Amino acid sequence: MKASVAVGILTALGALLSTTASHAAADKSPILIGLIAGTTGAYGTTGIATVHGAELAVAKINALGGVLGRQLKLEWHNDDASATLSGQLYAKFVSAGAVAIAGSPDTGPVTAQLAKRYKIPTIGVVDDGGLTVNPEGPSSPPNPWVFDFGLNTFAWGAKIAQHAIKHCPDGLAVLHDPTTYGDGGNYGIKLVYDKAGQKIKIDEAITENWSTGATTGLMPQIHAIQAAGVKCVVVWLTPQDQAAFAQDVHSLGFATQIYGNDETNADDTYAKLAGDNANGTISAVLTSDLHPSAEMQAFRTEYSAKYKATSTPFAETSYDSIMMLAQVIKQANSAKPAALQKQFNQTQGFKGITGDLGFTPQNHITITPEQLTLVRYDAASKSWVEVQD
Repeated sequence: MKASVAVGILTALGALLSTTASHAAADKSPILIGLIAGTTGAYGTTGIATVHGAELAVAKINALGGVLGRQLKLEWHNDDASATLSGQLYAKFVSAGAVAIAGSPDTGPVTAQLAKRYKIPTIGVVDDGGLTVNPEGPSSPPNPWVFDFGLNTFAWGAKIAQHAIKHCPDGLAVLHDPTTYGDGGNYGIKLVYDKAGQKIKIDEAITENWSTGATTGLMPQIHAIQAAGVKCVVVWLTPQDQAAFAQDVHSLGFATQIYGNDETNADDTYAKLAGDNANGTISAVLTSDLHPSAEMQAFRTEYSAKYKATSTPFAETSYDSIMMLAQVIKQANSAKPAALQKQFNQTQGFKGITGDLGFTPQNHITITPEQLTLVRYDAASKSWVEVQD
C-alpha cells in the first residue's frame, strides 16, 4: 500500500515537474511580432524602410538580452497594397501567436479594423495615422487597439495649410487619393481653412494604382485648376503622380506652387522623377529629422552601413515603435495583448530617436503639427531646405 502511494506521489511529482519544466521552456520561447508592409508598388520604398527599421530595433533588443528573458522574433510579409492579402496575413500572424502586429503603411484601415476584432495591439506605421486611427477626426476617440508612430496625415495637412492660407491669395486646390490616407491629409487642411473662415476652391479625389505605381493622367484637373485661377495645389498623391503633375504643369508653362505630403520628401523618389520641376515644392518634415540628435545620427549611420541606403522617417518611426514595444512588455511584465494595450495607454515620455513619445487612452498618434518644420525643395543643391517665410 505504502509502495503504491509512494509510486503515485512520485508519478504525480514527475508530472508536476514535467509540466513546470514545460512552462519554463515555453517562457523562454521567442516573442513573436508580425509586420505587414507593402514592399513593392507605389509605396514600396516606404514598406522596405519600415521593415528595416523594425529589424534594427529587434537586433538591438535581442543583443541586450531580449525582454523578460526571451528573444523577440520579427516576421514580416509584403501585402502588395492589397486589402485582401493584408487581412489574410493579419489572421496568419494571430494564429501564429503574435503579441503585436506592426503596419501596414498601405493597408492600415484593414489592420486597424482587425486589431479591434482580434484585440491585438497594432503599432508602427499604420497608414500614417489620421482617419485610420481617429475615424471621425482628430478630436474623436481613437481606435483602442492601434498605436500609431507614423507621420500623421492630420498633422501634415494642417502644417501645409497653415502656410498656404498665408501665401495663396487666389485660393487652394487639393488633389488627394480617396483612402483614409488622402482623406486624412485633406481633413487636416480643411480644419485650418474652416477655422479661418475660408474654403478650399477645388477638392478632388483621384483614384491611383498603388500596387504598380503606374501614373495617373492629371491633365483634366490641371486645366480645371488653371481655369479657376488657382495657383497653389496640394498634390496628396503618390510620389510618382506628384512628379507627373510637376512635369505636366511645367510643360504647360503654368506657374504653380506645389505642396506635397509626408511621402514627398521621405526619400528621393519624387525629386528624382520630377527633376528640376520639383524645384520650389513645399512639404513638411519631422523637426527631429531636420535637426537630428546624437541618437538619430547613430541610427542613420547603422542603417546606412547595414542596408547601403539612406534612412527615412518611416524607418525611424518603425524603429521607435519596436523599441517602445519592448519597454511596454517589460513594464507590463507580460507579453499578453491586453496587458500591452493597457501599458501603451500609460506610456509617457518615451525617449525615441524621433523625440519624446507617448500615448493616452484619448491619444493614439505620436506626431503633432508642432513637431513639424516646413521645407522647400532646392533643385540646384538637390536638397530640402527649411522654409523661412
